[in-house]
Amino acid sequence: MSPFVIALVLSSAFMHAGWNLLARYQRCETILFSRFLFIVAVVGFVPGIVSEILTRSLTVKAWICVTGSGFFCGLYYFSLARAYASSDFTVVYPVVRSLPVLLVAFGDVVRGRYPTTIGWVGMWLVVCGCFLAPLHSFRDIAVRSYFNRASLWMFIAAMGTVGFTLLDKIAAETVNQGPATAARYGYIFFLISWITYLVFLKMAKPKENKSGDVGWKLPFIAGCLNFGGYWLILWSYQLTQRASYIIALRQFSIVIGVILAFIIYKEKGLIVRLTGAFLLTCGLVLIALGGN
Repeated sequence: MSPFVIALVLSSAFMHAGWNLLARYQRCETILFSRFLFIVAVVGFVPGIVSEILTRSLTVKAWICVTGSGFFCGLYYFSLARAYASSDFTVVYPVVRSLPVLLVAFGDVVRGRYPTTIGWVGMWLVVCGCFLAPLHSFRDIAVRSYFNRASLWMFIAAMGTVGFTLLDKIAAETVNQGPATAARYGYIFFLISWITYLVFLKMAKPKENKSGDVGWKLPFIAGCLNFGGYWLILWSYQLTQRASYIIALRQFSIVIGVILAFIIYKEKGLIVRLTGAFLLTCGLVLIALGGN
């Protein structure tokens, strides 16, 4: 991976950790997700739709991909909100971020784009580090530590990530390269995600009634971080062959998120989770330096 792509992905990692920490701040994840998706949809409507009409930068294949990936992202937000409502940030965030790493790598293999040996080692270290996240101590290592009320929602959120990652990487290979095309694709992606998320909420009939506590400032900041962070990822997809390396490197957001969560939310398991963060960082270094 080139230094420029690494810089794009790491910048995205900081943004991703930022909006997830904001989502956890007032424990109103469902409403905050609704509002920041609404903000992205409204603010970006004119520049996103008008510029696409003028440029026609998305191919038919890209439109098919973005429709599917938007659906998977809406499912991701819906499941993530419920996972956060059921468990600690330092459990949900690392597990949801780590599960897709190897699955996306296998998707690359299916498409004939095999990671290097060093790339595989790096991705396995990422996964091993992330799966220390649910533990409060090393003595807690057991199957039951990974199965609780949040497990199903974490798994669905991770599968949503795999779905939109693979589709967005395919789409990135069918359009003209450049940040403007990535931004237009990203807007349509978030618009479809918002619509899908609203449908899931309607079906679930959420009981959360604290919308007045959330306001619009935090959703606005979260929306900017979310759109900006994924725009950088979409641009990165255009500049490298393997989506698995992008996803694995982006998991540096786990290190950022876990450390800040301990500082801000005073959650337990400092030693074991920092060990996991160290393993994850080692894996990311291997991917960045040896994954071609």
